Order: sequence, then C-alpha cells, then structure tokens
Amino acid sequence: MKITFRQVDAFRTVVSTGTVTEAAAMLGISQPAVSRLLSDLETEVGFKLFQRTGRVLVPTEEARLLVEEVRQAVSGMEHIKETAVAIRNFGHARLTMVTTPTFSTLVAPSLIGKFAQMRPSAMVKMEIGPADDAVEWMVSQSYDFGITTSETQNPSFDSLTITNDDVYCVVPEGHPLAEKRIVKALDLADENFISYIATSRFRFEIDSFFESKGVKRRLQYETRTTDAICRLVAAGLGVSVVGSSEGYLRSLPGCVALPFAAPLNFRAVLIWSNRRPLSAIAQDFLDIAKANVDIH
Repeated sequence: MKITFRQVDAFRTVVSTGTVTEAAAMLGISQPAVSRLLSDLETEVGFKLFQRTGRVLVPTEEARLLVEEVRQAVSGMEHIKETAVAIRNFGHARLTMVTTPTFSTLVAPSLIGKFAQMRPSAMVKMEIGPADDAVEWMVSQSYDFGITTSETQNPSFDSLTITNDDVYCVVPEGHPLAEKRIVKALDLADENFISYIATSRFRFEIDSFFESKGVKRRLQYETRTTDAICRLVAAGLGVSVVGSSEGYLRSLPGCVALPFAAPLNFRAVLIWSNRRPLSAIAQDFLDIAKANVDIH
C-alpha cells in the first residue's frame, strides 16, 4: 500500500470543507486533481470514502474512522515543518511551552513578555493543552515547559510554583450574595453553579470540598477557563468558585468577587522534564520564572 501525503491532505481537507471545490481552493490545486487524489486513496485503502449528497461529499463510516488517524498524522507533519522553519530562522533559539487554557490568558503571556525582553530574537511557541494530564504528556514528549494547576507526582518532572492565589466566589452584580463579606459553602446550596471542566484537578478539589460539607449545587454549566466562567456568571447564569488574583477578578465586568471560606488555593505550577538537560534558552526562561514568582 502506497499512501502519499498529498492524498491524505486532500482527504482531510475534503472532510473539513465538504466539497471538492472548496478543498481545491484551500490546497491551491485544481478540482480534478483533488478528485484524482481521493480516487487514488480509495484504491489504496480498499473502501469508499465519500457519498455524494447534492454538491456535498459526506464521509462514509469507514472514512470517519480513518480521519482521526489522518489528522494526527498531518498534525505531526505540520509540526515537523514548523520545527524546520524555526531552526532555519532562529537556529536553536526556540522555546516551546504548553499551558492549560486558564493560564493561557494571564500567567503564560506575562512570563513570555518578560522573556522576550531578554531574548527579543527568540522564537516562542505556546500551545494550549485541554487538561493538566495533557500538559504533562506534552512536556514529557518534547516541550520545554508546561504550566498546570498542581505539582505533579511524576518523578521525571521538576516544578516551580509561580502563583499561589486564594479562591473566590463570583456572583452576578445584584445577586443576594454580592453584599456578603465572605461566602461559605452553605451559602451556595441549590445555586446554579458554573464549573471548570470535569478533567480539571481544581474542579475535583472544589467538588470534593462541597461534598465534604454536604452541600448540593445545581451543576448545569461547565467550561475551561476562569475568564469564561466569569463571563457566564456576569450573564446571570449562575455562581462559581474560581482561582485567580483578586485584582484580575475585580476587573471583570458584570460579576462580583468575594472571599470564599475554604482550605483551597489556586496555583500555577511550572513543570519541566528532568530527563533531558535544559537548553541555554530554556534556562534563561526558568531564571525569569524564578525571579517573577507570584506574577499577575
């Protein structure tokens, strides 16, 4: 079986666009060329990839099973191309880091900004992993650093806590709890509660705390970032318990941040693999992180 990258790329693009016309425009080739690539790929794999419905090509069930593997393969090829470009343009002055969505909007950009002052010509790639475990996996594979919500138990990582914030209850402006000086778990009984996604370690800690207090909430909404949670709160959809700096939370419109009585904190932890030596540029970044602990 001889499957080419051009066939795979054409297949992926047609799945995404639904038509040969749009795929051809995206790929910069003719429509007959796209059709020929799809036909050749069908010959190689031995099954039909698309059913035509009007002008739209609908993937077959076999194609849907294949496309996830194809996307991973194409992603890997794109990563190779990006790496080659980075090496050509920046030599070895290239830093890669991955962070959870929550830290991608505040902590990571702040660190990168300070790093850029020291290394203005260095290339920096910041990826966003969906959860702490994904961040750890990506750092173990190839990334220089990751930012997660807690210290890892994996002995192959070293870590540095760069922020350690209290937790706050956020409620919409005008909510009955908005006038309280401090909010307790019982105050949130039966409230619509906006949670971090289920894979978040911080979500697990919050849920465990409410369970230990015997307090039930209505868990109707969940999302990945503190900013997104606060926007949903501001829209009047519920209340939440979040981790961030008080100053940042008070700057968000439409919601009120109140101290929350709980033995919880919200940390940003920088991790890196101790199984490979840090490059000179990675050591510079680590030195900056150490010098800017508790940045906001």
